[in-house]
Amino acid sequence: MNNNELIEQIKNPQTPLRNKIPLILDLAEQRNREIYPLILAALNSAEYAKVRGTLIYALANYPAEPLFEKAIGWLIDGNFEMAHEAAGILDKIEKIEGARANKAYAALTTVLNNPANETWRVELLGEVLGMFE
Repeated sequence: MNNNELIEQIKNPQTPLRNKIPLILDLAEQRNREIYPLILAALNSAEYAKVRGTLIYALANYPAEPLFEKAIGWLIDGNFEMAHEAAGILDKIEKIEGARANKAYAALTTVLNNPANETWRVELLGEVLGMFE
């Protein structure tokens, strides 16, 4: 199948999720531009709720800077896999300055001080905050 046919398979609601994920990963590895917005949309879809970390992993094949705010959000609110994949995206960013960086730093420090955080999240937040220095 060519890439357009693969994308149609992914869009088809009759295609089982277990078949869609390998197609998404293959196309993302190719840095296919058409799959990128589908991955972003899938992150907000209930159908993909249990595989969001895998979708974020797929996004790591694309430029990291446009994903900065989303990755900060996934780090703060995501499950273990989502947060770790988000940290990987953030690690690829060489430099973010100004209001974007200040807003993210403030959000991360606020979350870091939440006593309800799991140990792994506190450690991951600390690592990412270290990237701001």
